[in-house]
Amino acid sequence: MKKKLFEIESDCLDIVKRIRTIDKNYFVMFNPDTRQFELHNHAQGKGTYCLTFPFDVLDERAISFTLKTRVQNSDALFEEMEAENRAIEQANIKAVLNNFEEKLYDS
Repeated sequence: MKKKLFEIESDCLDIVKRIRTIDKNYFVMFNPDTRQFELHNHAQGKGTYCLTFPFDVLDERAISFTLKTRVQNSDALFEEMEAENRAIEQANIKAVLNNFEEKLYDS
């Protein structure tokens, strides 16, 4: 069964209109099953789905998220993700070492 999506054609903050200024082929859909907004693009080859916004409402964050995740910004986005992953890994290593030292001194 194909999911039923509803196109958001306008909103009080003109978020949809502003997203269309980024790319005229963008359009925003609402998925009532997940209760989330999705970004779609008419110019994509296989299907229109691009991403699901990680926000409950359409606001300025949706515009920033759209700009950040554009293909043109993929190199910078991947580098940012790698940097975040390295920071998480370092924090995990530090936590393990601290935990080990605490147990060592407790013995």
